[in-house]
Amino acid sequence: MSKNLSTVATAVIESYGNTARNVIQAYRVGGERVIGFVDQRFEAAVNTGAARLSDELRSNLIDAEKRLSGYYSKGLEFGTERAETAVSTVVDLAAKGVEVVAANAERFDQATKLGALDMLNRVALPAATAVSQVVVRIEEGSSELKKRVAGKPAAVKAVVKKAKAVRKAAAKTTAKTAKKATATKKAVVRKATGVARKARASVAQAAA
Repeated sequence: MSKNLSTVATAVIESYGNTARNVIQAYRVGGERVIGFVDQRFEAAVNTGAARLSDELRSNLIDAEKRLSGYYSKGLEFGTERAETAVSTVVDLAAKGVEVVAANAERFDQATKLGALDMLNRVALPAATAVSQVVVRIEEGSSELKKRVAGKPAAVKAVVKKAKAVRKAAAKTTAKTAKKATATKKAVVRKATGVARKARASVAQAAA
């Protein structure tokens, strides 16, 4: 089927709509992953401090955090659904607008017998086609982004693994510091004891 300005314009509008939907879905999936990550880390932090917290308080904290996460998740879902609906509405209205303009232009061209519409297609179509190709590449990039966000559970695991490594390194450093401080304290005590003994010996000699 031969292309004209109206078909290219319609394709560009649809491609922009798909790009917007892909970004919205990537945002939603990313937000859901963040919620899950926060839930896991909060529960782990509360359970780690179990020795200092009562069972009732620990349970209340976890339940309160999950309720807050639930509110955020519902808000995220509601917001992204409304955004997708708005995008679909705008795309439909824009496509219908292109159809109306194209139909009116064709009727005018047929009535005047000027052939202006065909000339306009020949002049403007190459540039419009180039723009549409750029828009398609942007759409493909947004689709790839959505796939990567949806298919990367390892990203959260990597963050958790890194956090554990940092905590382990910090604990090791703290242990080394404590060991060194203990050794230093013992050395100071030994030295002070030796000085005290010498002082007592000197005093004893002087008294004799």
